[in-house]
Amino acid sequence: MSDGQSKKWFSRRKFIKTSTVAVIGGVATVGIISVPVLRSERLLLRPPGALAEDTFLASCIKCGQCLQVCPPQVIELAGINQGFGIGTPHIIPRVGACILCKGLPCVLACPTGALDHQISEGKEAEMGLAVISRPQTCLSIKGINDLVFKLADLEEIKSREELSVELMHIITKLLDRLTAKEKHSLKEQFDLIGMEELSAFDLRDEVMKDNLQWFVDFVKKSEQAKRGCRICLEECPIKEEQTIRFLGQKSNSSAKEEIWPIIQKTCVGCGVCEEKCPTAAASITIVPRLKWTGEAERNNLLPISR
Repeated sequence: MSDGQSKKWFSRRKFIKTSTVAVIGGVATVGIISVPVLRSERLLLRPPGALAEDTFLASCIKCGQCLQVCPPQVIELAGINQGFGIGTPHIIPRVGACILCKGLPCVLACPTGALDHQISEGKEAEMGLAVISRPQTCLSIKGINDLVFKLADLEEIKSREELSVELMHIITKLLDRLTAKEKHSLKEQFDLIGMEELSAFDLRDEVMKDNLQWFVDFVKKSEQAKRGCRICLEECPIKEEQTIRFLGQKSNSSAKEEIWPIIQKTCVGCGVCEEKCPTAAASITIVPRLKWTGEAERNNLLPISR
């Protein structure tokens, strides 16, 4: 997509979203009787700094300012099925999570304080809490390396263009994890010895030249493959706060030790872990507004809500 096309696409998306705000505002003002004046049965994941739900719904004027200034454009507007919440901003993590932008522009843009102006950093967001909702599929618990897992899925990709994109993601992460000896082996295999630093682009092009199976075998034998998935923590925008720790415990079905991700108090529920989780249905998900209590149920490590 050219720069011109990209600008047109962005402007069109911004126009559509802004228009939607205006339409919803009109419905709320003129035709409120036609809108179900009920609260949603499920809580939505609100942007950073959202006040307590009842206060937020009373304070938010559905202006869409937070949506318009959101750099990754992940804030959506609630539909008519949300009752009083129609037109209010929310985030769907699996589609696009909050990345806790520096300075929290969405908070700064809120004219009413529905997004609390007292917070200025992502670690203060308190949007909700991550939970291991599907421990039976979690790669960390199963001891499966995330890159090995993703490479296995490449066999199902038919489009060469899509294969190229996925390989690029895998190789970029792999290069950050390989030992110096392993990087040298890659250089030898693909005749890249003269290259001081391995380029992900060059390596991707070489792998695409009928070298995919060799590459898959290489990754499976690499040192990093011995470690199970840690994507939830690696991709966390505030990982320096140690939002997740990994605890080893004996499996109920075998003598093998399982590595369980345990959510810490510092988790703010931004949703990046849910978005990036490599399993078909995210093994880790966000529960909006859930508060950390300091205890975890041992059967599934869900935080206890009181």
